[in-house]
Amino acid sequence: MFHSWRDNLEKSDILLADRYYSSYWEIAFVQQRGADLVCRLHQRARVDFRRGQRLGPDDPVVTWSKPVRPEWLEEETYKALPATLTIRAVRVHVAIPGFRTKVLVVATTLLDAGVMPPSDRALLYRLRWYAELNLRALKQTLQMDILRGQTPEMVRKEIWAHLLAYNLIRGQMAAAARESSRVSGTVEFQGGGASGH
Repeated sequence: MFHSWRDNLEKSDILLADRYYSSYWEIAFVQQRGADLVCRLHQRARVDFRRGQRLGPDDPVVTWSKPVRPEWLEEETYKALPATLTIRAVRVHVAIPGFRTKVLVVATTLLDAGVMPPSDRALLYRLRWYAELNLRALKQTLQMDILRGQTPEMVRKEIWAHLLAYNLIRGQMAAAARESSRVSGTVEFQGGGASGH
């Protein structure tokens, strides 16, 4: 699905993504559009924090070489991709109650330590996690996990109705957070039971 909409990326966009997108191919495609990527490093990828240009503690810039062409990638597209990629990796220590992961590695194409310090990348990645929580709230709390429309048109209307309700509720939550001087991301989205009332 990502490959079908990546052409919508514009120069200077920053794509905030899950670790699935930290492959050589996805990063190269994003850079072809003049955009940057911030994502968690895939669990199979390894970074030697003793090598590369060190921008700070646990903050090296490393070079990845282009792997062998996978079957799904056309030869012409493969040849157009660069022979190497320059990636910055930062080991981030998570000290937030409720987060299972305590240490993670964030990979990015944002190489300037002055423009994007490690703390900002950690915050960006945390915001991506909030997107996961928002999807969970839509599916579970607003019960969008089972759609009841019988036609594609009705399913689309049902999805839009859920999104509208969710955004209206989130707007009220943000207003309440401002009034109580709380960060809006810390206000939880919970239902009142199976019926949603």
